[in-house]
Amino acid sequence: MDSSRSGPEMELCSKILKPTDVRVRLSFPTATMREHFKLEGGTRSVDFQARDRYSKVWTFRLYTRKNDGHPKPVLTRGWLDFVKEMGLQVGDKVIFLVHGNLDQLGIKVQRNIKLLGHEYWADV
Repeated sequence: MDSSRSGPEMELCSKILKPTDVRVRLSFPTATMREHFKLEGGTRSVDFQARDRYSKVWTFRLYTRKNDGHPKPVLTRGWLDFVKEMGLQVGDKVIFLVHGNLDQLGIKVQRNIKLLGHEYWADV
């Protein structure tokens, strides 16, 4: 993320991408959805925005599928555009962040690289 943000950043959640995440939709952690996204009045989706390290704002839709009575949150709208533009691959890590006073969301991607026999997570 760039240094123009005010206040500290805190990781909201992260996930190592699987084939379905880069081809169809991103399965989103249920605990994060419950804690940070309010779905009221039986609503099953909410749109939100997150800024990437290049200051581009992305709009995503968090949608909850029903599975045995338990919500299964996924990112649908906007996600595959993000995957394509960022060149995401299976095994990359996507990280959602909150900035400052928790009113700004960020998204960043890291790729595991090997350098001189060691593994590192590098920003994409």
